[in-house]
This record gives sequence, C-alpha cells and structure tokens, in this order.
Amino acid sequence: MIEIRHGLAADSPAIARVRRDSWHAAYEGIIPAPIIDRATATGAAAADPPPYRRTLVAEAGEHPAVIGYASFGPERAGPGAAVGPHPLTQAGPHPLTQAGRAGLVGELYALYVTPDWWSAGAGRALMGRVLASLETDGCRRAVLWVLADNARARRFYERAGFAPDGGTNILTGLGGVTEVRYSRSL
Repeated sequence: MIEIRHGLAADSPAIARVRRDSWHAAYEGIIPAPIIDRATATGAAAADPPPYRRTLVAEAGEHPAVIGYASFGPERAGPGAAVGPHPLTQAGPHPLTQAGRAGLVGELYALYVTPDWWSAGAGRALMGRVLASLETDGCRRAVLWVLADNARARRFYERAGFAPDGGTNILTGLGGVTEVRYSRSL
C-alpha cells in the first residue's frame, strides 16, 4: 500500500536518494551521466527550500520507506522573465510569476519515484494530491516543465490531463537539453 504524507526535514536523505536513482534511470541517454552525477550529488539540491515550496512523499513497502516525492507551489518565473531566473538554469532565488503570486497558477516543480516503484501507482497518487492541493489553494491552472526527450514522463503528464502549451527552455546547466512547459486547467 502506498501512503502519501507531507515531507519532513528528516526525509531529505531519502528524497535525495529517490532523486538520484530516478534521474539516472529516467535521463540515461538524455543527459550525460557525469552531469547527472553532479546535479544529484549530496548537497546539490537546495538545503533551505523557499518558503512557498511544499513537498509530499510517497511511502510503501513492508517497512515503510520513501519511494517518491513531489514538490510544488506557486508558479515560478521562467527564463527571460523580468522577475528572475529559471530555477534549473541559474542559481539564486526562484521568484514567482504574477499569476503565481496571485495564487492563480500553481506549478509542479518535481515529481520523482524510485525506479523499482515505477508503474505501481505512487506517481499517480502524488500527482492527485498535488493537483487537489493546488485546487484547494484556489489555483485555476497548473504548469510543469519536462524534458522534451523524456517520452515516459510526457506520457504520464498527458494522462494526468496536461498538454504542451508552447513554452520551451534550454537547460544549459544540464548539457543543453530542451524542456517543454505543460499546463492544464484545475
């Protein structure tokens, strides 16, 4: 049985493990392995997340352990926006869009499940809770960014009602891969 709960500071090592394992499995052949290693190294993720970021974790197994996580919150400003840098292309704070600050548009920042638990329902359960939380918050739309070449993730997001909306970005810090923005109504 998969349980979804709010993430705690004590979950950080397990979340880092899920992120590292899922990046290696999902991005093999898309992002060079040395870049994945650097991006998922201990300490590579923000140690002090911004106050608007919320995290959910999925637990499962005979001795419940974190098998996945999702982080989300108000829509962040993307590349070229006057209010600040895109979170994966430059360091520093992650300012919000006007619609994000107004609570109209939410963003799924990350959703990862350890590969041993792919297609077992953890991703769907996390996505359902994220979308319900954003809707409860009053958001009218949800957005996310996904690597253009990550066909598995794109299918997952499309099954959850998301569709490409025309936004694209080149992630220079990840070897120049392209990501596309997906959105859906809530």
